[in-house]
Amino acid sequence: MKRTHLIALVLVAALAFATPVVAREWIQKPFVTAAEQMLATMPADFYQMDPTAVQRLMETAKPLVLDVREKAEWDAERIAGATHVPIRDLAKFVEQLPDSKGAPIVTVCKIGYRAGIAMTLLRMWGYTNVRAMRGGMDAWKAAGLPVTK
Repeated sequence: MKRTHLIALVLVAALAFATPVVAREWIQKPFVTAAEQMLATMPADFYQMDPTAVQRLMETAKPLVLDVREKAEWDAERIAGATHVPIRDLAKFVEQLPDSKGAPIVTVCKIGYRAGIAMTLLRMWGYTNVRAMRGGMDAWKAAGLPVTK
């Protein structure tokens, strides 16, 4: 099972138990509501793009490519033009996100796991044109696409 599918499965499982949990004061109802809305509209591709599709998008639509890996990973190699925001700092980066909720955003990490989490958070925050790059930097390099150091 792909890690992004596992993420979706965990989110769906959490949603299945959301109704009784909502009564618990430590779970905020707006979070549960946002998760329900996001999961109910999730397409079959789980909002993912193959690396070659990401490269084509970068050539045409100029998306914000958001690399959520750790600094050491970023320093070793990255996609030219990407913006580095470690996943733990994503909430601190909100003010630098595009003003338009429909602006194209692609999240990237090493294998796709953290990118899926970042994509989910961005969608829950109202961004409607966010995709995670399937397979992360490993897939980007396997496709023979360029990296910079």
